[in-house]
Amino acid sequence: MPATAEAVNGHDSQNGVNGTHKPDEIPVTSIFANFVANANTDDLTPHIRDRLKEYIIDFFGVSLAAGHSSESTLPFCNAVKALGGQNNGSCTVLGKGKTFTPQYAGLLNATLGHSLDFDDTYAKGTLHAGVTAIGAGLTQAELLGDQASMDRFLLAVAVGYEITCRLGKELGNDAYARGFHNTSTAGIFGAVATIAVLKGLPIETVENAFGLAGSKAAGSMQYLENGSWNKRLHPGFAVHDAFMCVALAEAGVIGAAKIFEGTFGFLHAYSPKPDKDLTYLTADLGKRWEFLETSLKPFPACRMTHGFIEHAVKLGRDKGCSKAQDVKSITLALSPANVGVVGAPIPNKVHPENMVDAQFSAYFTTANSFLYGSDNGVRCYEKDRLMDPQIRELSDKIRCVGDSSIREFGSKMKVEYANGEVAEIDIPYPLGELQHPFTREQVDAKFFSLVNPIYGEKTARRIRDAVDSIEKHTVSELLGMC
Repeated sequence: MPATAEAVNGHDSQNGVNGTHKPDEIPVTSIFANFVANANTDDLTPHIRDRLKEYIIDFFGVSLAAGHSSESTLPFCNAVKALGGQNNGSCTVLGKGKTFTPQYAGLLNATLGHSLDFDDTYAKGTLHAGVTAIGAGLTQAELLGDQASMDRFLLAVAVGYEITCRLGKELGNDAYARGFHNTSTAGIFGAVATIAVLKGLPIETVENAFGLAGSKAAGSMQYLENGSWNKRLHPGFAVHDAFMCVALAEAGVIGAAKIFEGTFGFLHAYSPKPDKDLTYLTADLGKRWEFLETSLKPFPACRMTHGFIEHAVKLGRDKGCSKAQDVKSITLALSPANVGVVGAPIPNKVHPENMVDAQFSAYFTTANSFLYGSDNGVRCYEKDRLMDPQIRELSDKIRCVGDSSIREFGSKMKVEYANGEVAEIDIPYPLGELQHPFTREQVDAKFFSLVNPIYGEKTARRIRDAVDSIEKHTVSELLGMC
C-alpha cells in the first residue's frame, strides 16, 4: 500500500526544544518508513522496469570502466584490503571478485560507479541516486541469495532511488552552498531504504535505521579545492554506513526520532532552502515516481557542463574553428548556484591539472569540446590534454556568468569569433533529460564503449542482454558475469 500522511497521522509531531506541538506538521520520517516497509512489487510497471534496466546497464558500464582505468581504484582497493574488507567475505565487487565483506563490497561498488563522474543524475536534486541505490541493492541481494527475488531487487532499487531523489529535491542547490554533497547526504537514506526493502524490515526498524543514518549523512563539497578523491568515495561511504545503520537498528539500537522533519533533523540542518515542501515530499509515494526523471550522462563530467560540451563542438570544430586564435571570447551562462561549482574564475577551474578539477570546470570542458569534439570520453583528462596550450589559451577567453532565469542544468553560450561573427545558443536541457532524451540506442552505445575494451564484445553483450532480461536471472548470476 502506498504510504500517505493519513497512514501515519496517529503520530504527534513536536517542533522545537520546548516541545511545542504542531498538529499540522507532516511526519516525514514515519511516512517514509511506512512506504519502505510496505513497498509492493505490484508497483513495478513496465515503464519502471525498463528505466531501471537502463540505469543498471549504465551502472555496470561505468563501474567496470572505473575499476579498470580510474587512477583512484587501486588505492581504494588497497585500503579496503588493509582494513580486512577483502578475502574475508563472499560479496562481489564488480570486476574485482567475490571475496569482500558486505559493507566494503557496497563501498567499492558505489565508489566505482561514481569515480568517472559518468553516472546517472537527477536534476531537481542535483545528485546521483543510482550509485547508492544500485550499490546497496546488489550487495544485499547477493547476501540473501534465493531469498530475494529479482522483482524484490528491482523494487528495492526503485524505492532507494525514490527516497534519495525526493530528499534531494527538497535540499536543493542551497545545500551545496552550505557545503554538502546531496549525492551522499541524501544517498545514505536511499541506501538504507534499499537494504530494508530487500530484508522486509518492519516500520519501527526502518525508522531507527533512518534515525541512525542521520548521524552518518556526510559529503563535503570541499573536494573542489584540489580535485580530491573524496567525491568519488561519497556514495561508497553512504552505502558502507547504511549497512552499519541497518545492522544496528536490527539489533535493537534506537535511532533519533523525526530524523527528517525534526528541529535538528536532516532537512533543517543540511539545507537553508526556505521553501521546502514537505507535502510534495511525501505525497503519492508508490504512485508518483520522481526518480523516473533521472537522466543518463553522455559525457564523463559534471552535469552542469553538459550543455556546453554538447554544443561547443558545433560552434567550434564543426565550423572549422580548430585554434584558440579563431575566437575573441566565449561567455557561458549558468544558474548562479552552478557558477560556484563549475565556473568560479580560480586557477584550478580555468586551468585544471587533474581529472576531478577538469570535470568540474566549465572552462576546460567547453574549450576541449570546442577544439577537439565531445566524443573523446575520459581521454580528454589525460595529462597532455590538460596541459594542451590551445585549450589553455581558449580557456583564458572564457567567462562564466550567473543568470537567474536559468533552471537546474540549463545553460546559455555566446561565442564571439575573431572574424567578427557572433553565435548564441540557449540550452534549457542538456542531452539525457526527459525533454532532450538519451535514446536506448545511446544507452547501449555508451555501455559497449566502456565495457568492450575490457571484456570484449561477446561478454559485454552477454551482460547487457542479461540485464535486459533481468527477471530470468539472479543478482549473483549478473555479478558472476563480471
